[in-house]
Amino acid sequence: MSSTAPHHVRLGDNLDVLPELDGPFDLIYLDPPYNTGGRVVTAYDDARDDWSAFMAARLAQLPRLLATTGIVIASIDDREIHHLRLLLDEYLGADNFVGTVVWDGSTINSAHLLSVSHDYLVIYAADLAALQASGTRWRQERPDAEMVLAAAADAWSTAGGDRAEAQKRFRAWLAPRRATLPRGLTEYDRIDGRGRLYRVSDPGAPSVQKGRSFRPLAHPVTGQVCPVPKRGWRMNDASMDRMLAAGMIEFGSDHTTQPKLKRLLADNATAVPRSVFRQEREGARHLASIPGAGEFPFPKDADVLARWFDTVTVPDARILDPFLGSGTTIEVAMRLNATDGGTRHVTGIALDEGGTVEDVLAPRLDHCEQVYGDQVSLSREEAAAPTVAA
Repeated sequence: MSSTAPHHVRLGDNLDVLPELDGPFDLIYLDPPYNTGGRVVTAYDDARDDWSAFMAARLAQLPRLLATTGIVIASIDDREIHHLRLLLDEYLGADNFVGTVVWDGSTINSAHLLSVSHDYLVIYAADLAALQASGTRWRQERPDAEMVLAAAADAWSTAGGDRAEAQKRFRAWLAPRRATLPRGLTEYDRIDGRGRLYRVSDPGAPSVQKGRSFRPLAHPVTGQVCPVPKRGWRMNDASMDRMLAAGMIEFGSDHTTQPKLKRLLADNATAVPRSVFRQEREGARHLASIPGAGEFPFPKDADVLARWFDTVTVPDARILDPFLGSGTTIEVAMRLNATDGGTRHVTGIALDEGGTVEDVLAPRLDHCEQVYGDQVSLSREEAAAPTVAA
């Protein structure tokens, strides 16, 4: 493994390693022991009499390691979520709580009373006010919108660039799906001369809007002036010029019809993340598919982490994972970097006990380097243990 690679693994107890690290990190991902009390034991014992004390000493390090607009995402389940929230409120501030995401992963049929299928992702900001002031907007891709865009692209290609034929084909595809797709999505049912899928909207300015234009627009065919909205256009003159140049204003058949604004689905194919999502668990199955990687209890799902890492960070983010476990966080960063050309950097802390590093983590990282390139360094330098007064 490369000594100059962007992802770095430190071996040791995170209680010892965290004080030695320097920030700032844009994202700290926490996957602590869930304190199940069952037979499954990882490098960090999963049955603790005082889970809060175990976590408090580690969470106390987070504020100094986070960037001003940094984010903490913590995976947890019902057993300790209440204690985790209290601890994060204490160390990061209750005002910096962003929200709790519920991941519905799979049904457990062996349960006697209730099939608990969900986990939580608890999200805090280092400084929520600063994050909001930065203009940050979280968005996630909408699979239904991507499907509709693909159908429109196929109709345009099949029609050979003939707008009328492409629109006819697309509407034939859309017709039987209108009842199941969201109404806001089915309104995008027009294809323009460039093959773009769009809908039209009211061009009039709302009463509370300050900047607006009353400039008349000439119809491109008749050359005569079209009606101007009663309260003016919802854009100023400069914006109107840009929209005209980009073909984003649709004129009617003649000058008697008021022009409409075009809204492209491609510009609206993402949405604010929802606090509940459904995605089948694939962590164990994926880890089992990696050559040479041994078993690890409940490895995190790479697709789920990729979804949220991509949502809350930028492509050059610095990421810290104090409970690295099987190495999912590093694989996710490598995958995202390969996809979008990013330079995400992960610092992971792995406790080298129980054969986890040799049997699981190292084979997984070796495999990822074969797929994504040489990106990882693994340091076997142990952290200095804290001195305890007699």
